[in-house]
Amino acid sequence: MKSSRMLRQLLFLVVDTGMLFLALFLGLLVRNGEVPSPGTWGSHAGAFILIFGGWLIVFYIVGLYDLDRGRTGLEFSATLFWAILIGVLSAVLYFYLVPILINPKTTLGYIAVFCYALMWLWRRGYALASSSLIPARNVVFVGVDPIVPEIVDALRSNLRLGFCAEAVFEEAPGAERIEGLEYYSDAESFVWNAVRRNVRLVVMADEKELSEQARGALFSLISLPARFVRLPEFYETIFQKVPVGSINDLWFLENIDLRSKKPYEAVKRGLDVLLAVMGLILTLPFFPLIAAAIRLGSPGPAFFKQTRLGKGGRPFVIRKFRTMRSDGNDFSPTGKKDSRITRFGSFLRKSRIDELPQMANILLGEMSFVGPRPERPELAEELERRIPFYRQRLLVKPGVTGWDQVSGEYHSPSVEDTFKKLQYDLYYVKNLSPFLDLSILLKTVMTVVKREGR
Repeated sequence: MKSSRMLRQLLFLVVDTGMLFLALFLGLLVRNGEVPSPGTWGSHAGAFILIFGGWLIVFYIVGLYDLDRGRTGLEFSATLFWAILIGVLSAVLYFYLVPILINPKTTLGYIAVFCYALMWLWRRGYALASSSLIPARNVVFVGVDPIVPEIVDALRSNLRLGFCAEAVFEEAPGAERIEGLEYYSDAESFVWNAVRRNVRLVVMADEKELSEQARGALFSLISLPARFVRLPEFYETIFQKVPVGSINDLWFLENIDLRSKKPYEAVKRGLDVLLAVMGLILTLPFFPLIAAAIRLGSPGPAFFKQTRLGKGGRPFVIRKFRTMRSDGNDFSPTGKKDSRITRFGSFLRKSRIDELPQMANILLGEMSFVGPRPERPELAEELERRIPFYRQRLLVKPGVTGWDQVSGEYHSPSVEDTFKKLQYDLYYVKNLSPFLDLSILLKTVMTVVKREGR
C-alpha cells in the first residue's frame, strides 16, 4: 500500500513534468506565432530544465504531492496559484543572475498562464476520475481493536484514500459496534458476504484468538484475490504513524532492522557534517546581531543550554538561542502560547532561527538534521514509565527537525500528546530513508515559510 502511494506520487511527478514542458512549448508557440524550431526548442528547454526542477520542489513543499489530503477546488486553485507565482519569481531571479542567450521575459509569462491551466485541468480531472471511475477497495476487519473506529472515520471522511469499510468479523461479540458496519460472528457467513462484496483487503486486528474453523474459512478468501494485512500496517498506511497502543515487542523485531541501514547512516552523517559546516559559514556572521537582539529584549545570556538524551540514551548538552525570559523561569516544559516566550523569541521559534546553534551539536555527532526531537533526561525517565516503547525513539540520533514536527499537529509535553508524538517518531525509526529525510526537510521549509513553528 505504501508502494501504491509512491507510484501515484511518481505518476504525478512525471505528468507534472510533462505539463511544464508542454506549457513551455505553448508559450513559445504563442509568443512567436509559429511552432518552435528544433534550435529554438533546444535552447529554451535547456535553459528551463533547472527552473522546472525548482518548480517541482516548490510544488512538493506546498503540498501538491500530499495525495491523501482532500483539497477543495478553491484550496487547490489557491495553492497552485501561489506555487506557480513562487516559481516565476525564482525564475526571474535565476535569469537575472545567470547569463543566458535567450530572452525569457514574455515567454515566462505565457508559461505561467499555460502551466496553471494545464495543471489545474489535469489535477482536477484526475480527482474527478479517481472518485467516480475508480471504485474504492472494499475492506473488512477480522477482530476488534480500539483503533478500528479511528480508521473507519478516516476512510469515510477522506474518500481520496480509496477504501470503503464494509464489515467486521468478531467470533466473540462484546465490543462496542461501529455504526454503518455489518458484524458477523459466523465465519462462513462472513466469508460468503466478503466474496459477494468483492472484498480486496482483509485487515487482521486480532488473529491469535481465532478458532481453527474460522482460520480455515478466512483462508478461502485468498481466491478473491484478497490481500491480508495486519492492523498496525494498515493504520500506518492511512495515518503515516505507528499505533503505539496496538503493537508489541514482536512488532519491533519484525519491523526495525537498523543493521541494514548502516550505509544510509554513513551517507547521512557525511551530509550532516557538510550541511552543518556550510550552515555555520553562512550564519555565524549573524550570531552577534541575534545575540544582541536577544539581550535587548530581555536580560540574560544569549544562548540556552540544557542536557538532553541522544542516541542510546547518552546525555549531551544542546545549544539554542534563548527565546524565553530568564527571570522567574522555572524551565518547565514549554506550552502552547507560553507567556515566558519573548516577542523576539517568538520570531526566532517560528523561523527556526533559534535552532541554528545546534549545528555545533551536529558537528560533534550528537545530533542530526533529521530525527526525533531530544528530550530532557528527567522527563524521558517519567515518560518511559508511563508510555510503552518510549525509549525505542532513542534507537536513532535526535534531530533539529523530525516527522512529528512537520505532521501539522501541535503536541504539548503532556503524556497524552507525547504518546501521539511517539507514534510519528516510531514511524520515522521504522522507515528510515534518504527520501523520508528529504521530505521532512522540504516540509520544514514550508513550516518556516508559513511561520507555523513552536
